[in-house]
Amino acid sequence: MKTKLGFIGLGEMGFPMAKNLVKKGFPITVYDLDHEPLKQLKAMGAETASGPDAVAENSDLVMVIVRTTDQVRKVLFDDNGVVSADTTPSAVAVMSTISPVDAGEMAALAKEKNIEFLDAPVSGARERAETGKLTIMVGGERNAFQKFLPVFDTLGSKIVHVGGVGAGEYAKLINNMFLLVHMCAAYEAVSLAECAGMDPSEVFDIVKSGTGQSWVIDNWETVHGWKKNYFEGGTLDLIYKDIDITLSIGEKKKIPLYLSSLSKQLGRY
Repeated sequence: MKTKLGFIGLGEMGFPMAKNLVKKGFPITVYDLDHEPLKQLKAMGAETASGPDAVAENSDLVMVIVRTTDQVRKVLFDDNGVVSADTTPSAVAVMSTISPVDAGEMAALAKEKNIEFLDAPVSGARERAETGKLTIMVGGERNAFQKFLPVFDTLGSKIVHVGGVGAGEYAKLINNMFLLVHMCAAYEAVSLAECAGMDPSEVFDIVKSGTGQSWVIDNWETVHGWKKNYFEGGTLDLIYKDIDITLSIGEKKKIPLYLSSLSKQLGRY
């Protein structure tokens, strides 16, 4: 019998992820403030709920992918939140990118209600969310990870248990450190190529088979689109949010993160 799922957050990433779970036959209850994705998923066979607590009462595992830490807290711990429900799930998986410190605090609160907590942020952008090819980095108890691995396997092609609570968030933040630094390097490379009278796309074709190859180069049109079509709450804005979390951790732990700090400043120009 397949795990009864709850899914909260049907935006850029959450909607295609929830669709894939419906297509794979998981019994799923969904919730979002936007009614349009609810209508579409209901037409596909999903149940819809009036709030996070109603999602919890129908689920063994509740998956949350909203934009900010405050939104995660509200979804889980408000009076109508998942943890406050009369009937709670056995586990929650926070798939948003939040501070590992906040993840630890949330896990402690969830444990008071005997709810397992997994932090399971994702990487791969919307294209890979749609094809079920995300990379998912999971922190939390290994037994809980193993129990719900078939669910994660539906959403991703690389699923890794990286350690205890918060480890998944650390892994995602490290990934985005590389991403933003590589983006800044690519824009500088474009400037140099154009200065030399070269076509940047031809230079990138060379780099793809050289030692400078990276995901940013392979997906340049997508990456450049993030910057060209920047908007609050969009992909690049969320990357900047993640870098802010990273820099805050570096400051608290006295770790010099010079390139991360510089790349955030450069990335805005």
